[in-house]
Amino acid sequence: MDEPYPLQVRMASVTARGGAWLIDIVASFIIAVIVSAAVGVVSDALAVVLFLLILVGWYVVSEVVWGQTPGKRLVGIKVVDTNGNEISAGTATLRNITKIVGGSSLLFILVGVVLIADSRDNQRLGDRLAETLVVQA
Repeated sequence: MDEPYPLQVRMASVTARGGAWLIDIVASFIIAVIVSAAVGVVSDALAVVLFLLILVGWYVVSEVVWGQTPGKRLVGIKVVDTNGNEISAGTATLRNITKIVGGSSLLFILVGVVLIADSRDNQRLGDRLAETLVVQA
């Protein structure tokens, strides 16, 4: 069977993606706490908004600049488009904005894991919408 992509790629596993997500979420939470303390966030709602902005920014900037977040780098995976190219800022934003909804509860996280496991290319909803792949670096 022919490979659907121009490059020989190995898709990242669910466990590698989960490990990278855990590293990134903890690191971005620590940064959000530090920033919140530094700017004197006065309400829980503002702290949540700040955390979400830092989280989405963390993913988008990292994936556009390096093709991977620090968590992905540590587990040896990266994000590419379905042609094997680096992703644009718009593509990174589209694939990562779904993490706000997808990571908001255990149920949505489990749905994301099922989508990855059910996809031939290990794609979650954000990957499918943005036409991206998470592959071994």
